[in-house]
Amino acid sequence: MTLKVLSIDDSNTITTHLKYVFQNLNEVEWVGHAFDLNEGKKILLQQTPDVVLLDIMVSEESGFEMLGFIKKNYPAVRVFMLSNLSDEIYIKKSRQLGACHYIDKSYEFESIPKLLMDAFKLKWN
Repeated sequence: MTLKVLSIDDSNTITTHLKYVFQNLNEVEWVGHAFDLNEGKKILLQQTPDVVLLDIMVSEESGFEMLGFIKKNYPAVRVFMLSNLSDEIYIKKSRQLGACHYIDKSYEFESIPKLLMDAFKLKWN
């Protein structure tokens, strides 16, 4: 199984790093990246991913709003929230709205491939 991943984050640094992280993983197909929520919705319509890596704040828009949109319209898609905000309130709200994991970009970013593989019970090739 190849895991289809979409990322939605307004940071060029995050995008560049995700490309690097996923480029050598046969188990992951990166289906795209969006720098804002409208672009994210367009990609979702074209290529429904298995996972969305979603920042809490995207170009001054709420990632929580996008999380609600995804869970309503694409309930099978798993959402991993990304943020540098590690306050418990954001983690709790993410879970309440249906995110399956909360990743603190400041110290958990490198673990994204492992978290994805574990969530889908995939084995490394």
